[in-house]
Amino acid sequence: MLKLDRALFSLSLQLVALRIPAKRCSEFMQRLQGHVLYRPRIKPIIPQPDGDNSHRLLLLSEDIKDLELTGLPDPMRAYVQEHEAQPLFHKMDMDYSFFTADQVLRKLLPEGMEVPSSFEQVGHVAHVNLRDEVVPYKNLIGQVLLDKNFPRIRTIVNKLETISNEFRVFPMEVIAGEDNLLTQVKENGATFKLDYREVYWNSRLEKEHRRVIQMLRKNDVVCDMFAGIGPFAVPLGVKGCGVYANDLNPHSAKWLRENVQANKASDRVQVSNLDARDFVRQLLRPPAPTPPSSRTPSASAGREQMPPPTGSTDDPPSTSQAQTMDMSYGEFNHVLMNLPASALEFLDVFVGAFRRDVWTTELPRVHCYCFSKSETPERDVIQRAEEVMGCELPHANAIVVRDVAPGKLMLCVSFQIPEHIGFAQEATGPNGEESAAKRPRTEGSS
Repeated sequence: MLKLDRALFSLSLQLVALRIPAKRCSEFMQRLQGHVLYRPRIKPIIPQPDGDNSHRLLLLSEDIKDLELTGLPDPMRAYVQEHEAQPLFHKMDMDYSFFTADQVLRKLLPEGMEVPSSFEQVGHVAHVNLRDEVVPYKNLIGQVLLDKNFPRIRTIVNKLETISNEFRVFPMEVIAGEDNLLTQVKENGATFKLDYREVYWNSRLEKEHRRVIQMLRKNDVVCDMFAGIGPFAVPLGVKGCGVYANDLNPHSAKWLRENVQANKASDRVQVSNLDARDFVRQLLRPPAPTPPSSRTPSASAGREQMPPPTGSTDDPPSTSQAQTMDMSYGEFNHVLMNLPASALEFLDVFVGAFRRDVWTTELPRVHCYCFSKSETPERDVIQRAEEVMGCELPHANAIVVRDVAPGKLMLCVSFQIPEHIGFAQEATGPNGEESAAKRPRTEGSS
């Protein structure tokens, strides 16, 4: 069936009910546990049709067929008789509204077909990943999910392909409801606006976002290389951290700016729209010499210095525009790299990136997200990080964030950049050429 026919779900149930005192409903429910009607969307205790408020009807399970209650165990039947509960027949008319999405789809889809009744919610949008075999039924599935979750869900979309581009967005189609993917979500004390067609958002990462936000302290300074629309950057800015936030996707950068402003974190979050390596290199570039005549003391120098305005949110910024980043909040002590498909490859940007005559604090601690299919995933991701950094990371640790697919995990590997790597002075080969770790690379070429 490719079209929803709600009339198929009209039926009448002939049930046995007990007329019981209203004050003893809880007692009867407990004593007759396992033999009370259980159907989603149906309450087992209902008012009497005649309006008598002193009594209620307790609906018994559908395997109780007669007024002698022969389907009840003897102790329960004796309890009913002892307390003078009156058995009677009760007719219940049901329609489409009484059935869950899972029940409806199990009846409408071909037998043996997987029922796709779960989804990820992003504001008013529900996102499903339909298998090829159920795609012919996509509009039917979408309508049922919309019916059963309205009004909190107003749009149902199906992902057409896997994430395959540098911006982490995927093509999708609206299969039911409004053709409107401009939505809003709340997470970790912040409100985020986004256009789901333009940017990446994963509600399943809320717990991990919270873990990191709670781990960092007020006044920590963070370099967020793949910030998206701000699930880390915005709550951290609200908390009191200084955040240098970057994303290559111009639409993500646009919504990041808007979310920073809407959550009143503009004085704690700088936003840029650069390749992640260029972003880090700009932050760490040596300060330009200041002519003696222009040097003036500043009371706001250091970590608490106010950043430049984050800019207008009317149009997405272009990566071709000249962008200048400076460490207005001071030196960062944490780096977030939330691009699990390729973030490990970007670790090389920190090799020889720091200058001892400029950097005054400990080198930062990196939190890098990645995938692993290894039987020893924690060790696997640490070894891969060590290969890119070109050294052992003896104090590194890795935690599992979530299951992504059968045999595939998302992890976060954390470590402090070793001084002999971060402060390396020799970044050239024997003939003066740049080493592989130091050659400019971009997110698109990694």
